[in-house]
Amino acid sequence: MVWCPTCGEDVEVDYNEQAAMSCCMNCGRVLEDIAFSSDVTFVKGADGEGELVGQFVSESGAMRGLQRMAGGKVWSMRGDSHEASLNKGRLELSSMIDHFVIRPAQEILEAAHRLYRLAVQAGFTKGRQVPQVAACCLYIICRQESKAFMLIDLSDLLQVNVYRLGAVYLQLCKLLRIEDHPSLTKPIDPSLYLQRFVLKLGTRERAKETAVGTTALRLISQMKRDWMQTGRRPAGICGAALWLACHLHDIPRTKADVMGIVHVGWGTLDKRVKEFSANAVANLTLGEFEKAYEQAEQQQANFVKQLEYKQQQHRRKALKGPGGASTSGQPEQGPDEQT
Repeated sequence: MVWCPTCGEDVEVDYNEQAAMSCCMNCGRVLEDIAFSSDVTFVKGADGEGELVGQFVSESGAMRGLQRMAGGKVWSMRGDSHEASLNKGRLELSSMIDHFVIRPAQEILEAAHRLYRLAVQAGFTKGRQVPQVAACCLYIICRQESKAFMLIDLSDLLQVNVYRLGAVYLQLCKLLRIEDHPSLTKPIDPSLYLQRFVLKLGTRERAKETAVGTTALRLISQMKRDWMQTGRRPAGICGAALWLACHLHDIPRTKADVMGIVHVGWGTLDKRVKEFSANAVANLTLGEFEKAYEQAEQQQANFVKQLEYKQQQHRRKALKGPGGASTSGQPEQGPDEQT
């Protein structure tokens, strides 16, 4: 059944394979006059050479020119420049995903390629290099999917200035009208990149990697409580926490080593360490710091439990009947009595 505009309803159609069209059996209107066939047909031209009949239609719906065959060879296989540009961008995205080992690769590739297709349709690639546009599309997907990759990683791969790549990224976000999207505007959690940075230390001991990662994660949590994360890039926070954790666990890593891992300058890393040293927690030993961290986590858990209890009490008051009895019939429990 196919919709017929003349009849205004779904009608049965009559398919004419020879005329390559389909007609409505009620009013006779031609509903479709384009036929697709998987059979390959050749005709002999005036010069005696064989020619392919029809056009090749790709998955994207773009049609290529006719193919001419002579002497068992294919000649004049004209491709669509739009499709060629899309394929080039897909190859760039695939190589970047394989380089950084981003998983799931196929889902990330398809999502980034959809953004690249929109950029090509809007003419965004004119005057810009394809690898830079593809890298920005991939970075947008990484931000949305919370992948541990930064824009400076892509700039190092492409060997371009990170500020130049950042300008392309901002222009692309403005073009796609996603500059105000919550996944792109909310602050990035520094702990998202921490595990990737710890693996780059090269300690070759799983126990030390786990200890350094745990301590650095707790240092980042303490920095959040001290409002050190607000208004600062996550790479600098991660660099300071990583360098302090290495010294606490007697791992010989200099500031230059950490700078090469997190991609920050000497001034940034030194400033973050000095800011942390100005807090009272900096005077504690490793054991005292871990004990203070556990107490802070316990206080936070108790606060959340009290907040949930108050919200539950507020909902129960809203559900009480006119006589003051609760509609649920359950006795009220305090936060310490709940399991």
